Amino acid sequence: MRVLHVCNGFAGSKVHVSLAQKLDILGIDQMVYCPVRELSLIGKNQFAGNHIEFAYSYCIKSWYKYVFHYKAFMLYRNLKSNVNLKTIDIIHAHTLFSDGVLAYKANKEFGIPYVVAVRNTDVNGFVRLMKHCHHLGREILLNAEKVLFISSALQKTFEQSSFVKPVLEKVKGKFELLPNGIDDYWHEHISHDEHKGHDVLYVGDFSSNKNVVRLAKAVLELRKEEGFGDVRLVIVGGDKEGKGGGKTQAMINANPEAIRALGKIYDKDKLAEVMRSCSIFAMTSIHETFGLVYLEALSQNLPVVYTKGQGIDGLFDDTVGVGVNPKSVDDIYRGLRELLIHHDKYGNQKVDFKLFDWGSIAKRYSEHYKNILNNNQASKSMSF
Repeated sequence: MRVLHVCNGFAGSKVHVSLAQKLDILGIDQMVYCPVRELSLIGKNQFAGNHIEFAYSYCIKSWYKYVFHYKAFMLYRNLKSNVNLKTIDIIHAHTLFSDGVLAYKANKEFGIPYVVAVRNTDVNGFVRLMKHCHHLGREILLNAEKVLFISSALQKTFEQSSFVKPVLEKVKGKFELLPNGIDDYWHEHISHDEHKGHDVLYVGDFSSNKNVVRLAKAVLELRKEEGFGDVRLVIVGGDKEGKGGGKTQAMINANPEAIRALGKIYDKDKLAEVMRSCSIFAMTSIHETFGLVYLEALSQNLPVVYTKGQGIDGLFDDTVGVGVNPKSVDDIYRGLRELLIHHDKYGNQKVDFKLFDWGSIAKRYSEHYKNILNNNQASKSMSF
């Protein structure tokens, strides 16, 4: 079995790398096709494996985002020039539209079956804003063997969209929930220790989507309340300055007594130490496909403030934390206050971290690949 990953985000996300590494350990023969927008991304996240090859291509132009169908035509031509599709048994497209369209074209030309994942960029980008792509998107769904979702919240939003409504009854039987995993380090260092103090931790970048400014405002409001004057926002991360980043940095500079910025921390031991020094974790992104950092924080028994209808919402019961409206400072304030006052009600006691083990998740993907190929082979045999 030879699996082709069509993944334009491979160079920018460790999630895809983790899955590919575990599949490599399982002995799954893989090819990763990664078209990139910047020359500096060629080879990024590539790793040495026994059963994997990589094909990076600097072929995406900045203006392609305005001409999706032309982009699909050019990238498919590029894919065929970099990968011998006649050697591929199954394709895993890691996004519905950008990657899925290439899998769909390969299926039509070579008969290669494919699975396709639905991500935040699909639901909050293509589905909401690019209606001229909707017909093709539905064709991708109809011809896929499986449609994969990272979170139940994203699946629910997708199912309720007008985009999928015309074909929902035909495709919902293909839907499969397969959450992401967390690094082995966190599995090996799970803590159930109680936390003291009032420090609120955020880990991530400063993009406007991450919504750090509203989180900081909620913390500042909470500090005005009696008994919460010592609340601090501890920030790990940065970059993606842009509009949101500039405002975030301004908030940090203006409130040194309330906001402690530690910069980026790559050492997991140091990050775990910071997590254990805080009381709760908060990330109130506007949109979030999954949010691995929620699980990393939960592994250290930090209850979490998360966004309603996004990310991990729906994966756990209400003992892990509180969901809030990310566009309401008052609601974020409410969530922080609830966790700090009733801290003993929340934690990771009911979280089954085995569900988020990359090794187990890779086995499930492998089983899906094999079942699809076996079923297709059986169908071909019956047709003779």
